[in-house]
Amino acid sequence: MRKKRYVVKQRSRMILRIGILALGALLAIGLVFGLIHLLKSTKKGAKELTELPFTDTANYAYTGSGFLYFQEGKLFYKDIADSRKDTSYKINTDELKLTASPGISVLYHDTAVQIVGSEAPIVVSGKVLGVKCSQAHVAVLREDSAGKTAIVIYDGAGTQTDQMDFDAADLIDFGFSNRQDETLWTLEMDLSASTPVCTITTYNLATKRTTGVINVQNQLTGDVIFTDKSLFLSGTSDLIRYTLAGSSEVYRISVYGWKLADSSIGESPILLYKQRGGSNSILKLYTVPEGDVGSAAISTVHPPEGALAEFLIKGKLMIYTPTAAYTYTAAGKLLSVEELPIKIDGAQKLSESHILLSSGDSLYVSVTR
Repeated sequence: MRKKRYVVKQRSRMILRIGILALGALLAIGLVFGLIHLLKSTKKGAKELTELPFTDTANYAYTGSGFLYFQEGKLFYKDIADSRKDTSYKINTDELKLTASPGISVLYHDTAVQIVGSEAPIVVSGKVLGVKCSQAHVAVLREDSAGKTAIVIYDGAGTQTDQMDFDAADLIDFGFSNRQDETLWTLEMDLSASTPVCTITTYNLATKRTTGVINVQNQLTGDVIFTDKSLFLSGTSDLIRYTLAGSSEVYRISVYGWKLADSSIGESPILLYKQRGGSNSILKLYTVPEGDVGSAAISTVHPPEGALAEFLIKGKLMIYTPTAAYTYTAAGKLLSVEELPIKIDGAQKLSESHILLSSGDSLYVSVTR
């Protein structure tokens, strides 16, 4: 009887040992799966990047939803979100320049402009100096044989709809309002007087009329920002708000010693300023009102060590280092630090939705959240 009880006792001990070993194995398996899940979560939390099929030396243009680029005698389109939209066109030469907007894509060289999708190229009388696109129009800056410049406006089908003539020495820049699609703006500078005079003119392309003329004296300006209610000019001394209708000055905020680096237009415009002279040890964020009083909320941010690029995305400040992306609120509070899956050497804001990253010759696009 004792022997029988002894056997049962031995079996109990054996079962206990087996149970302990099995439990240990289960715990080990659970630990492994836990680590795998943790690693997957960490990887998922990192910035997700898509490598582009061309390098940083390629001739390419961002369209708002993808990229046009030349490769091996063809013009390719690469869509960021939907590969089913990818396409290619046979091109006789890749010695062309590219520019694009979400609505129109253009190829051009010194004497001709081709709107992608239109039947025939536009033959330009004179030399093409630059081309810019809006959702529905193309503006071609040309210079004739006499040295005079003009901005010629075409619709999406390539039909000329308007033309503005300028003195070559005066026109500094031009573009389309990013909020009012049918508005073209030009920036001229007169240096003949003792102090410079900058003139910003806005045109309504639908009515073919001038909608505003703004003269700024005693400072240089080159940054024009449109919102649904305002036109902001950032100069060497002041940030000036004008009404969108009538171009009446509303207020000025001193920005002396600082230069505009980027802007993000949401419920309230947010402007990013860097110190003039090349030092990026401090950044300033201006949240500016669109009322009658220029009481901007100003915050400062000290970029992390090794910062490569700083810009505004959807009302937040983003700073990229070679290994991470830092996100700050408009008030300068650090929100998050996300690890990058690759080491980068450059970052560029393409739009509020897409960021272009470079690593050696390779290019990657990151979709913002």
